[in-house]
Amino acid sequence: MIWADDPVKKTSLSCHRPRLFSLMAAVAFLCAMTSGLVRAADSADACLLFSQADASGLLLKDVSPGISRAATLPAGSSCRYTYSEGGEVYGLTLVHCTDATIAEEGVHDSAAEVMSRQLRARKGNETASSLLRILPAMGDEAFWDGTSLWMRKGAHLVRITPNPHLEGAYADMAAADAARRESSLGLAVQASETILPRLP
Repeated sequence: MIWADDPVKKTSLSCHRPRLFSLMAAVAFLCAMTSGLVRAADSADACLLFSQADASGLLLKDVSPGISRAATLPAGSSCRYTYSEGGEVYGLTLVHCTDATIAEEGVHDSAAEVMSRQLRARKGNETASSLLRILPAMGDEAFWDGTSLWMRKGAHLVRITPNPHLEGAYADMAAADAARRESSLGLAVQASETILPRLP
């Protein structure tokens, strides 16, 4: 049997070609979509993760547009929002890293490793350990180090560092510092509640 000499077979193949091309196009489209989703999950963009509107709502101030920069140790994306009060600059800085950006830097292997090392270092220092707070039920793990909230959800690590203007009068600098830490922690926890649902 020679297909090339059979007009019926030729007609049959011609009829199926449009369907075959349509199937191939659909498969290519699905592959492209899947690839895009993988890249989005691996990427880090702190200003997208927590927007200018989010920061303004959190701080109850009109903050500047986010200043985006590359972060290192761990590697990822940094975004800073600021406002002025009494001649001083205040605001919030957010760092977003992923397993991919961290591994590419070549210092740590993953977000989980960064969290483990950061936590271990603080537990091993008397001053740092006195400020350390483990925060349960926040992603896969989270802690407050006295200045920043560190949290991890899957392959994503986020560090939130508020620097709010502090109202009121205090007996001394130690009291003012303690009040600032509590205010910053409260803001960081609120920010985390917005950020966590946005992480894959």
